[in-house]
Amino acid sequence: MGGRLARVFRTFNVESRARREISKEKPRPAPRHPTSRLDELPDNPGIKEEIYRKDDRLLSLLKDVYVQSRDSSVRVKDGGGEHLPHKQEEKRLTKLGHLGDADVKKVSKGKISIVEALTLLNNHKLNPQIWTAEKIAVEYSLELKDVNSLLEFFIPFTVQEFPKETKKAIKST
Repeated sequence: MGGRLARVFRTFNVESRARREISKEKPRPAPRHPTSRLDELPDNPGIKEEIYRKDDRLLSLLKDVYVQSRDSSVRVKDGGGEHLPHKQEEKRLTKLGHLGDADVKKVSKGKISIVEALTLLNNHKLNPQIWTAEKIAVEYSLELKDVNSLLEFFIPFTVQEFPKETKKAIKST
């Protein structure tokens, strides 16, 4: 509804407004600075003389410059910038994976895959005496503070199955 109303006001008397705008006198451009005029440059003989005159002081300074170049023994391959240098990260093979081709094969040190995270959380939940934070840190190449935070703040889900007689109705006591 608002679009229709806006369109009405936008198209109202549009032809006369356009004619009025076209018939307005155009503003005069600002005057140019005298040095910006290129047509006067060739006519002035003093400027031409200054351009073509040799400066002996600058020539003597230029003669003192000596550049020596040597061909380096290392040849640079023409790769077109395709392979830019990047930081080499140490990788480690993942411990588990039952998704086949969809599994992550290599993970940077200090990181873990989703499957590994769920496995280590479950192992710690089932056997906290065996799977301590120190053992997990060594096993998965992680920092101890990260493992402690992981064990503190992430808890895997548990599946609970209820007996069949309680599924239908809740008994009141």
